[in-house]
Amino acid sequence: MTTETQTMPVAAAKSGVRWRRVALALLATLAVLIVLAAVGAYAYASGNEGRILSGVSIGGVSVAGSTPAEARAKLLQALPDVSAGKLTVEAGSVEQTVAYSDIGRAYDLDSSINQAMQVGRQGNPLDQVAQQLRTMTSGVSITPTVSYDQQALQQKVAAIVATAQVTPVDAQISFLNGAYVVTPASDGQQVDGAEVLRQAIAALNNSDAADTSVSVAATSMAASVQTPDAQAALTSLQSVTSTPLLLTVGATSYTIDAQTLRGWVHLDSSAPGKWSVVLDRAPIDQLVTTLKSQVDQPAVEADFKFQGGQAVAVPGATGYEMDAASSGDAIYNALLGRASGTPADQLTLAVTATPPKLSTAQAQALVSQVKILGTWTTHYIPSSFNNQGQNIRRPTDLINGTVIQPGAVFSFVGVAGPITVANGYGDGAAIIHGKTKGEGVLGGGLCSASTTMYNAALRAGFELGARRNHAYYITRYPVGLDATIWISGNYTQDMSFTNDSAYPILIRGINKKRTVTYEIWGVPDGRTVSLSDPKVTNQSTASAFYEFTDTLPPRATKEVEFKADGFDSVVVRTVRDASGNIIHQDTINSSYRKVDGVTLVGRYPGDPPAGYQWPVSQGIPPAPGPKPTPKPTQTPTGTKTPKPTHQPTPTPTETVTPTDSSNP
Repeated sequence: MTTETQTMPVAAAKSGVRWRRVALALLATLAVLIVLAAVGAYAYASGNEGRILSGVSIGGVSVAGSTPAEARAKLLQALPDVSAGKLTVEAGSVEQTVAYSDIGRAYDLDSSINQAMQVGRQGNPLDQVAQQLRTMTSGVSITPTVSYDQQALQQKVAAIVATAQVTPVDAQISFLNGAYVVTPASDGQQVDGAEVLRQAIAALNNSDAADTSVSVAATSMAASVQTPDAQAALTSLQSVTSTPLLLTVGATSYTIDAQTLRGWVHLDSSAPGKWSVVLDRAPIDQLVTTLKSQVDQPAVEADFKFQGGQAVAVPGATGYEMDAASSGDAIYNALLGRASGTPADQLTLAVTATPPKLSTAQAQALVSQVKILGTWTTHYIPSSFNNQGQNIRRPTDLINGTVIQPGAVFSFVGVAGPITVANGYGDGAAIIHGKTKGEGVLGGGLCSASTTMYNAALRAGFELGARRNHAYYITRYPVGLDATIWISGNYTQDMSFTNDSAYPILIRGINKKRTVTYEIWGVPDGRTVSLSDPKVTNQSTASAFYEFTDTLPPRATKEVEFKADGFDSVVVRTVRDASGNIIHQDTINSSYRKVDGVTLVGRYPGDPPAGYQWPVSQGIPPAPGPKPTPKPTQTPTGTKTPKPTHQPTPTPTETVTPTDSSNP
């Protein structure tokens, strides 16, 4: 038997229909309710058309049932005045107020009333019903809207913040009224203007009419250069100049006072807050130069002089020399050391003492040993050729008493010059271009003095220097041992020698009626001098001539050139020390040119022409025709003028050929 299970569709259909009917009924009911609510809300709103619904207040002032105009009137009367208060702004150390009226603070009543008019009238009907029920039961309070001029507020806040901002001021050092002074530093402050404005806006965005305030602390800003930095630099400067500096210079002292030091030093700013003490070196060097001129003195060698015909010792003196470079450095470093904290109130400057090579005691011990080392005498005839002897006596007077220290050079021109009238010289004769110029030469004849000095030095054994022989040989001088002196323009022919002994020497010049003598005194060191006989070569014999002239009376004579044979000579001088060792060996060469003698003879009419010569050996030619009677002023026939005994030096302005000019 088969069993079959079947569903029951009829019963299920009946159950679904029932639920659908219930749902439809509910929906219908809800729709009815919505319609009724909408109708009610509409009716309620329509009943209050143009008026604020019941239960609505603005800022605690009920405006229910009021028209916008009525609500405005109520609010203006009831709400507190939000423009009567003020905002206090504290920005850092600055506190200022902003009146609400200055920024136009006031109620925005239109906005608040419009908001009140929307209560219960927004959304769908159900929402409106809900709003209306809530308003009627609980009420709705609207905060009144307050407005203000935000740009005006921003400007007010910015002005307050600007006042609060304080720029830091660095410490400074200034030079006022001759002194440095420190201007102290002052710190600054900075206020966050954006934060002040934010707080101000927050404080004003409400309907509170009461005063309010905001406060923003300032941030401190330290100065870049603080007062202690500047004061430390000034202290360094003052440490250099506050006290005098005592200088010890040899046996003397000198004080640099504080006022002077202040003029030497200043502050130099190399960077903000960085000062350095700068010391001017120029016034230091100038002071050192002044001190050096006061301290420096050369050593004075002890020497000898004649007193009462005897040699006596002359005291010497120690020399002093200040080291300018090290002294300047020492002062500079001492003063800068003060700036860095190293005190220096006194300073000893370097002075070198130089004792004389020959001390006073040594000279006094040696004076008894002083003897004549070399001497020579020359005879002469005073005449117009030597300014009546004055041009020989004058250099002797000038040279007498001259002391020559060891190693020093004696210069005849240097001691006896200048050859001027002011220095006691006059006109004489000289050899010009190998010919005798018998007059008009300043200083003519002084070669007798120079030759005499040369021979004394030669025989004393000293080192020979400048020397030159005359153009022709003069018989009163030793052969090959004469020494001429002459000056031509910038050229000077001198006679010199060097004291190459260990002791000073003293020259004594002696003038007598027709002689000049030079003596060289000193301490003998054992040297000896030997002179060879002159070796004469290349001899040439001079002639003598008469020469007719129209410048003299007939048969009057005048010797204008002196006869001198020409030759070369060599003299060898050998100087040995006490042990026999050769110190000097000099070959003294001289070359004398031949000069023919000339005697002028006055012409008679009919004599040969002027300039015509014939040998003196033939005698003076007889006068043509009868002899005229001699005039008293005429020179007797055959009489000769005196032969010149020396020739003076030419003046510096004369043109003289150095190869053939000399002063006898």
